[in-house]
Amino acid sequence: MRLFSVILRKLEIYKKKRAKISEKSVLSIWTENVSSSVKDGDFRVNIDDECLFETYDRVNDVESARKKFEGQKYLDPRCDPAFRALLDSEDALMNFLNAILHFEGENAIQSLTYTVQQDEIFHLPEPYRVKFDIGARTRAGKRIDVEMQKLKLNDYIDRMMIYNAFLLLRAKNDYNKDIGFRNIPDAKKEKFRYKLPEIYSIWIMDHPVQFMENVYRDEIGLYNQSSIGRVGCVPISAKNKYIIVDLTKFNKLKDKLETDEDRWLYILKNAGSSSSLPEFDNPTFEDALRRIECDTASDELLIRQANMKDFLYAYSDAIDESFEKGVEKQRIDGEKKRDNAIKSLLSQKVAPDVIANAFGITVEQVLGIKE
Repeated sequence: MRLFSVILRKLEIYKKKRAKISEKSVLSIWTENVSSSVKDGDFRVNIDDECLFETYDRVNDVESARKKFEGQKYLDPRCDPAFRALLDSEDALMNFLNAILHFEGENAIQSLTYTVQQDEIFHLPEPYRVKFDIGARTRAGKRIDVEMQKLKLNDYIDRMMIYNAFLLLRAKNDYNKDIGFRNIPDAKKEKFRYKLPEIYSIWIMDHPVQFMENVYRDEIGLYNQSSIGRVGCVPISAKNKYIIVDLTKFNKLKDKLETDEDRWLYILKNAGSSSSLPEFDNPTFEDALRRIECDTASDELLIRQANMKDFLYAYSDAIDESFEKGVEKQRIDGEKKRDNAIKSLLSQKVAPDVIANAFGITVEQVLGIKE
């Protein structure tokens, strides 16, 4: 009822101003208060991830898992288990990060420590669990989170910001515990109590990213609005960056791969569907691919990948079903809102023909709604 009270209140304002209630004013009020309240294309209903795990039989033995990948050379690294396995060595992860972050020369990462699929519990004060795909810390103190996102989830940008916020808090906590910081005089500690290490949030997306129209890689930083659009615009701080890769827009052919970034992105996009990949003549790439080769992958990896593959199918089906239900629900709800709005407008003595023209229906339909 709140919606219609807003509409009626605005119509009263029109009356007090002695403005003519035309079909244009009726339509503008309806559009402002109803149409714009629905996000464009957002018709999905909520999906319960936990319930989805009950919609298929999970694979528990390696033979059943292998059957799911018959005729496949490599496991698809766009799925989390294979993605993490692909980069599960210091050489591979260091090469990948230097390529994606465009670190070269003295700025290149020389050594790092890393974790794979690490749960972090943050107390806010209630516990809040975040599971980072791959977390890395360089010798220079940079903190990096790498996430592979195959499914387009609702509010995925919000999720990116939440992960980044927790990464920043964890990085700051580790910085304060570092022996180099603990050993400085207390007066200096107070001076640098807000000092942050550099952090990077890398998101590899296997779905179209709405704000990336003509590029497959983009960087997001902290900019002041008055400088945006100027030549040489730089972020006000270089300590917190997002690197977003949209795999759906990466279309380089295998004979056009020029950089290690090209090679990694080609592997991520094509390994799961290609019978052969280019010869990279690089032991780091060869070792990484060997870890996700179907014939040599570990039993545990095959089982995890098989279950993730089934889950993704179930999730995709659930999204399709929820979209269809959401569209139908949106149609029914929209008709109810329209009918109630028309009744309210009729009670305000707005002419039926004005309402009919505004809503694109006949006068007879307007009068039928009145009854």
